[in-house]
This record gives sequence, structure tokens and C-alpha cells, in this order.
Amino acid sequence: MNEICKSFPIGEEEYKELDSRFGQLSHYIAWQLYKKNSKNNHTDEQEDIAQELTIALIRAGSYYKRQVYIEKSLDLCQKFVKDKLLNLIVLELKNLWANKTRHGASRQKFGPYQEKILNKILRKVVPAKERPSRKAPLEIDGKFTTYCKAITWNAQKSMGKKITREKGIRQAMVSLSEFDYLGSSKLELIV
Repeated sequence: MNEICKSFPIGEEEYKELDSRFGQLSHYIAWQLYKKNSKNNHTDEQEDIAQELTIALIRAGSYYKRQVYIEKSLDLCQKFVKDKLLNLIVLELKNLWANKTRHGASRQKFGPYQEKILNKILRKVVPAKERPSRKAPLEIDGKFTTYCKAITWNAQKSMGKKITREKGIRQAMVSLSEFDYLGSSKLELIV
């Protein structure tokens, strides 16, 4: 995950664009999560939740940049490859990429190894001027908007599950005002 964020970084301008388009959504989701869990002794503030969701947006941007880069690379490799063996490899990589979300994808996934193979083929057969750039700006289109909203809602669900799991631990917590009250009565009994 960190490797993808390093290879396909989100710049300052891209972050500003993400924040202007999806910042209010992050704050709204954070407000909803905070409101739903206010009686559970939830320790995170609404702003902390919003920041975690913003980090999820940045991660989504990096993942989407990678997705666009791989799709463009596969199309260009298929266009420029002349060798039959390389053509079969490109077709198999394209098939793995197309089926990455189907059942059993964990056994046959498009991972770092396949990405290295694609990059080597790309450098070998595609002219330098035609190659896509890893540093290309983020394309915020309708597909990305849908993807980004799904990522933020999934992050919210994940945080909500974590809050629910920790609810039993937090129920035994005592606030400082309660501790003073309970502590002073215990001290009188001990003395």
C-alpha cells in the first residue's frame, strides 16, 4: 500500500482539488459517525475522523492514478508489440487486470511482479514519447468520483466496526470527574 502511494504520489494541487471536491463529504461522514457513537464513550473527535477519511481520499487518488497508468500501459503495449510471445504475455496481463475483482482473484492477482513485467515490456516496445507517466496528474472524472465515494464510505464502515469492537473495553472506563468522586470515598474507607 505504501509502495503504491510512493510510486503514484498525490501533489499539493491534486490534494487541494480532492479537498475542494470531497472535503465536505469527509466532514459529513465524520459527523455522522461521531453522532452515532456519542453514547459509546468514543474517544476520537470529529476532526480526527475527518482527517482519517481525508487520508483515505489521498490513498484512493494514488490507487486510481495507478489504475489509469496500468490500463494505458496495457493498451499501448498491445498496440506496439510485434513479437508473438510478448503479445501473449500482454494478453495474459490484460486478462489478469480485467479479472482482478472476480472470485478467486487472490490466487491470480495483478500484483507488483506483474507490474514489473508490464513496465519492462512497456520500456522495450513503446517509444519513450508515447509512454504514460507515473507522475501524471490525477484525472477526477465520474469514474473516480464514484470510486472515491465508495472508498470514504468503506473507511467509515471500517472505523464504525472498530468503535463497536472496542465498545466493551470503553464501557469500563471512568471519566476524571467520576474518578475523583469514587476515589475520595475509597480513601475515606481506607483511612
